[in-house]
Amino acid sequence: MKRLFVIVFFISFINTVKAQVLQGKIVDETTGAGIPFVSVGILGTNSATVSNESGDFILRVTSYPIKLRCSHVSYLLADLSLNENPTNLVVKLKPASISLNEVTIDPYKGQRLVKAALEKAKGFAGINFYANAFYRQLTTVNNKPSQIYELFYDLKWTTARVQGWAAKQSRFAELNEEVAFSMSNQSYLTFLYSGYLLPEKGGKFVSLATLSDYQISIDKYIEQENQKIAVVTCKYKKGNRNTYYVNSIYYIGMDDFGIYRLENSLFNLPMRFSEASPKYPPLATTIATFNGFGRLFPVLESVSTKLNLSLKTGRQNLNTSVSSLLTVFNIDDNLKNQQFETLNRKTQDKSVIESIRYDAAFWKSNPIVKQTTLEDSFIKMMESKSAFGTMTNP
Repeated sequence: MKRLFVIVFFISFINTVKAQVLQGKIVDETTGAGIPFVSVGILGTNSATVSNESGDFILRVTSYPIKLRCSHVSYLLADLSLNENPTNLVVKLKPASISLNEVTIDPYKGQRLVKAALEKAKGFAGINFYANAFYRQLTTVNNKPSQIYELFYDLKWTTARVQGWAAKQSRFAELNEEVAFSMSNQSYLTFLYSGYLLPEKGGKFVSLATLSDYQISIDKYIEQENQKIAVVTCKYKKGNRNTYYVNSIYYIGMDDFGIYRLENSLFNLPMRFSEASPKYPPLATTIATFNGFGRLFPVLESVSTKLNLSLKTGRQNLNTSVSSLLTVFNIDDNLKNQQFETLNRKTQDKSVIESIRYDAAFWKSNPIVKQTTLEDSFIKMMESKSAFGTMTNP
């Protein structure tokens, strides 16, 4: 089998208490469409998750009654009291009001706002945050799923990025096709963009030192109940095909200067291919969400990454996509006592997975993040073939 590898150059948590599984869907009250990346948590606990790209979520509940909190920067907060495990739970979120007042009056207001937010983030950069997280990565080739990674991590995070990780459980499966594509270290890309202080080397990124290199404007304000959120777009002024650069959109609290969401578009990633040549420059995007309830500053709750490549190998054209979602589902300061691997761009995802014995019983009874329809069908097919675990150490 011909295999293509690509490397990007940049750049004890199991709950032994018997728990019930709460499943639901978050939708827009107006349109009925599923809302991705909604924070879903149980008040009074550290148990939380985020909805997937279809708006679906899974959450473990040890006992009822509970109060469920659903929050998204573009929607009004919703709290639900549940006395028992409901069937077909659908949570409707009301879109927050959007205002455009003062957007164009002061052309430098956006720059000052980003500067204040980054200065605040830098002030908290030395504080470590410890959490359990789940990571799923799906690769498709010509719109057909071909490979999947799933890992449970313990993470050490700061406002800059994930600083350290410890893999606890993992599984991997892939189709045995004539031509395959493998992204060897997308987890590194995800970890690198999990904070809101972007890298200072290796490319052009928004930072306190580069604000003058970006065209910065406030697109709109989101009227939340506790404060107004400014949506600020930062576009690099000198972008071209020879420069690795990132354009960013910040969601910043007008009162506390907290960053609650960060969207990045990555252009011209420096990449190396084996036996293939790119037809177009690669395009990657990341969306990181942060939760600030009851905290001095917003902390990581999820990171979504997407990488799209169009490659030519021999006579074949390959349209490949690698999508991943990292979700924090539990906060535990006691994790600071364990050893963490330092973030390293040379880390190979498959090597990490193969270093952990595959535990089929664990995966059967530990859903954390609801699969999308595409992921669900591929996982079920691979499970029916007993494909998971075949690539791991005995």
